[in-house]
Amino acid sequence: MKKFSIITGAMLVLLSSCGKFEEINVNPNNPATVPAEMLLPPIIASAANAMSSSGTRAGQYVQHLAWLGGTSEEDGRYNLTGASFREEWNGPMRLIKDVNQLKEIGAKSNLPQYVAVASILKVYILSLMTDAYGDIPYNEAGMGNVSGMEFAHYQAQQEVYGLMLRDLESANQQLKNLPAGTTVKRDILFNGSTNRWRKFANSIKLRILMRQSAKIDVKAAVAAIFNNPTEYPVFEGNSDQATLIYNNGTDLYYWFIQNPPVDGSGVDFGSNTRVSDVMVNLLKSKNDPRLTIFAAPTKNSYLANVANPATPLAYRGQRAGLSNAEQKADYTNTGLNKDDYSVIGKRIRKENRAFLMTYTELMLLKAEAIQRNMGVNGTVAEVYLAAVKASLEKWPALGSATQSEMPFISEEQKKAYLDQPSAALSTTAPLQQIAEQLWIDTYLNGFEGWAGWRRLGYPQLVPGPSVLSPIPVRYVYSDNEQNNPNLILWVQQNMGGKMPTHNTKVWFQP
Repeated sequence: MKKFSIITGAMLVLLSSCGKFEEINVNPNNPATVPAEMLLPPIIASAANAMSSSGTRAGQYVQHLAWLGGTSEEDGRYNLTGASFREEWNGPMRLIKDVNQLKEIGAKSNLPQYVAVASILKVYILSLMTDAYGDIPYNEAGMGNVSGMEFAHYQAQQEVYGLMLRDLESANQQLKNLPAGTTVKRDILFNGSTNRWRKFANSIKLRILMRQSAKIDVKAAVAAIFNNPTEYPVFEGNSDQATLIYNNGTDLYYWFIQNPPVDGSGVDFGSNTRVSDVMVNLLKSKNDPRLTIFAAPTKNSYLANVANPATPLAYRGQRAGLSNAEQKADYTNTGLNKDDYSVIGKRIRKENRAFLMTYTELMLLKAEAIQRNMGVNGTVAEVYLAAVKASLEKWPALGSATQSEMPFISEEQKKAYLDQPSAALSTTAPLQQIAEQLWIDTYLNGFEGWAGWRRLGYPQLVPGPSVLSPIPVRYVYSDNEQNNPNLILWVQQNMGGKMPTHNTKVWFQP
């Protein structure tokens, strides 16, 4: 009996020790739950990357850029299938899984600022997706890891817009009611300022409202935000706008050149990318100083200028959508070659900033709202000029760098441009002028430039003479996603059983 008691006691001690061992045997480098603040930086960076990389695809459709002629060039010639858009779909949808986790951790940790920020980021990312694809999953986005929700259910774009506006309003109120001094830690976008996140939420809300303004009446909602800055603060200047600043030593802006060429140009003359003739010609027609920011001198004129500084630098845009044969014929007819067309400019190639949403865009939306009699306070001509001025001021001098070292827009250039009669808002075609300025300011933000063009119809774009279809107006669901049984069912029930193509309009388009 005594022996049994000793064994029993030893077993109890051992079990107790095992329990204590489990308590202390926790790897601090692999926590069960990641703090909300640790999730935030990579989500913000990935969201910005999704936007800036749109310049290569949507930026071609809206002719910010053009590629040298080639029959195999799928984007410029509009030879598109679901396989063309695989990562454009998968990447953002994977990112929403992390956003959902950020929101959940914020709620469980009683950190409402992260719940609000997660809601804003979800809206921002999925607004890019719905603008590009039309109908998408919203409520169930990013939940493929949840049992029973491996295949998300789709929702109509009109419904998605409504849900996004709801979530932005909720975020605005959450941020408004935070205790004084509350910050967002490890915030690489707004440096912890909850007020700037609030301004971002309300500015995106105006973008979404104006996006659908051709289909539903948004006048009261737009006026309520613009006319009540206490309840709905929005961007008040370039210092407020949503600009992600990268560390180009490790985290690189999408268009940044890591290894500058030895010719001293600071650009990539060897790439197939060219600035479009639409962009170059529009900027030239107005003596716009943004030309030397967006575009580099042609390679041939640059080398000639290096050899003889008296030789003028030339800027020339490439027509979009040319085939190989058409490109060669153009060279024969003009006596030019591929090095007589401008590539992306030196300032862009040295940039470390991605503009998620600009103050200029907000002010142009305001000018449009005033022009369309939506009840918004202000004078349309003054608001328009303030928008253009802000766009020019995005490109100031950097330190003591010269124009040749790092192109910038000087105060003299800005004044000379704004003093031109043509810089003022015209009385004959004000909406066209507003739309064109929006298109210019969103250079290399392909998603936003493309959405604005599809909604407003300007600038006028002419595709190549033998492209394989009209200019695309939507992304195609990726080939993998087309196997989603809920997408198949959605198409059967809402799209006449035919999977949409890149020429099927999305709901917001007039």
